[in-house]
Amino acid sequence: MSGSEQDRVQAIYDEFAKNYDDHYASAEFQEEDLALFKIASPWIRGKVLDLGCGTGLTLSYNDINKDAYLGVDPSAGMLEKLAAKFPGFTTVNSTFEQWNEIDKDSKFDTILGLFGAPAYFAKESYAEILQRLTPKGHYFLMFYKPGYFPAHIYTPEDIEAAKARIDYDLINSTFETTFIFTNYLVASNIPKEFLPAR
Repeated sequence: MSGSEQDRVQAIYDEFAKNYDDHYASAEFQEEDLALFKIASPWIRGKVLDLGCGTGLTLSYNDINKDAYLGVDPSAGMLEKLAAKFPGFTTVNSTFEQWNEIDKDSKFDTILGLFGAPAYFAKESYAEILQRLTPKGHYFLMFYKPGYFPAHIYTPEDIEAAKARIDYDLINSTFETTFIFTNYLVASNIPKEFLPAR
């Protein structure tokens, strides 16, 4: 993602952070969250890297120790909301790529990128996510599925730029298993018998 595009996305989410939790408080979104964590929560273990952590959705649905959690998000507005809701949890105001250059050695037992967060990663960094995983660790990454983008917060120009950035062939070849969950293409190494039927 170019610097100007990154700045624009950050500005959009900084503004959206003001009513983000209220926007997603409806029964429809709550049901989607519950369905997601029914799949993912049994595999959220050990040290957790939460990429695009937002206002703390993962922490809302999972009991994670403060010293076992790291949230990374480029939106300062989102992280302010998370800190208010979950004091003491460590977060970094950064893109994945920026953080990955600074902290080169940390490994995690769980790596999450929920509800479209990985769609903003540079495709060159897909494989780098896996390098942060411990040998027996699990990942759960939710890209926007082909043809979908959250039009309620983006202009048509933003959407076209984002669609051009996501490389679905590379996602399918880099990650162990992919499947569709609502509006998302999920990449994961959770054993297939515990995933929805394709």
